[in-house]
Amino acid sequence: MADLLPALTGRFACREFTGKAVSDADLQTILEAGRIAPSGFGMEPWRFMVVRTAEARSRAASACFNQTPATSAPLLIAIIALVDALRPDSAYVQARLGAEAGGGPVPDELKAAYRGFYEHADARDWAIGQCNFAAAQMMGQATSQGLATCPIGGFDEAALASALNLPAGEVPALVLALGYCADRQGERRRKARQECWQEHQHSA
Repeated sequence: MADLLPALTGRFACREFTGKAVSDADLQTILEAGRIAPSGFGMEPWRFMVVRTAEARSRAASACFNQTPATSAPLLIAIIALVDALRPDSAYVQARLGAEAGGGPVPDELKAAYRGFYEHADARDWAIGQCNFAAAQMMGQATSQGLATCPIGGFDEAALASALNLPAGEVPALVLALGYCADRQGERRRKARQECWQEHQHSA
């Protein structure tokens, strides 16, 4: 069985990309990694917008404050959170719950569970968090294919939504810059294992 850890360890945030294009085959595989990411209730509250033309990339990069990864990457993947679609009575939710139920009738218990969750959760924050699962899988897949990424979470949300022509009820969750990195991976400076691993101790 192939070990995933080398690809995860090899992933790093590329700060500047070369001009080399990403092949359609590589891009499709990376997008597929995002499509199959896990999500609560099987909602998959995302869509992935590939920003490829120079003009569109320039507008999106401007909304990302012209950070170098955004301006130098040959393409960007904007991960869009489908916030309004998550309303319990929406056609989208009914379709997703139906898929979660295996294509048959949706059990009342599942409908009630989702409605109860929705009434107590912040749908916007939850949807954005779910999008990060997809982003993580796409970044790992890209690394395994010899490509580099940089997740960009710093942007002017309204400007980026305008640049991407997003409808009301959809918000940009994250932008992935994708391409071939101009620099080699630097030294890892992660916390030591003992700083982030903990065994829960039950107290009576």
